[in-house]
Amino acid sequence: MKNEFIHITPQKWQEFNPPSTDFLADYLVWQLKNYDNLQKEKKTFLELKKAPFIIGVAGSVAAGKSTFAQKLNDLLARKFPQLKSIVVSTDGFLMSNAELQAKGIMEQKGFPFSFNWRALTNFLCAVKSGKQNVPYRLYSQEISDLVPDKIGKINDIDILIIEGINILQIPPNAQGQIPSDFLDLGIYLDSSDDNLEYWFMERFHNLLKQNKSNPGNFYYEWANGPIKKADAMAKQVWRDVNYKNLVDYIAPSKERADLIIEKQKDHSFSDFYIKKF
Repeated sequence: MKNEFIHITPQKWQEFNPPSTDFLADYLVWQLKNYDNLQKEKKTFLELKKAPFIIGVAGSVAAGKSTFAQKLNDLLARKFPQLKSIVVSTDGFLMSNAELQAKGIMEQKGFPFSFNWRALTNFLCAVKSGKQNVPYRLYSQEISDLVPDKIGKINDIDILIIEGINILQIPPNAQGQIPSDFLDLGIYLDSSDDNLEYWFMERFHNLLKQNKSNPGNFYYEWANGPIKKADAMAKQVWRDVNYKNLVDYIAPSKERADLIIEKQKDHSFSDFYIKKF
């Protein structure tokens, strides 16, 4: 599959003229400048309003998508202080826990059929069309569910970064437009299976520490019980849910990315793969 991509190693990007010390930053600047030029031409010849630039960030559970998306947002704020950008998670387009329970698919939460694909597609279409007050649901990691009676809204943005395991996927029984149709840049965060499982367990242990004194949280019971029992449960979740989801649905979507970023165990970037066409 990677034959469709140009492989850029750290050594190669330092050999560029002029040399690049931050390939990702330079690549984003290049992408946005090209997009801005195209939008100006459309405005001149077609009298179209400039559309927001939409970046999709995909990858496995625990690949660091949320952290990467926020750092990307900070980078864009430094490079383009005149532009307004925002990060949205596709977790907000999951069915609620109550709906998942009613459908009997709570154990497959995060799998393609647990998302409201129409709502996600309509959201991206509205943002791309430049509509105002575009609503989206919020998801809480603390309660592992949609936040009740609270929504976010998109207004007057130049750049949307939408991150989630499914943003590059083709929805089940897809007809018409799909979410990735609205992306101007699709990024996939890749790493070894061992790294992904390590990060998943690391995050699990952090959640146990954070919720040891929080009786209302899902992790409270596990945080105050035998650690071996908690670890066994987490490893089973990784194996039976997250890893299965990765192999069957998430990893195959990387071929739809414009840029694949390989991450090392310390979360540093090693290799970049840029789609040729």
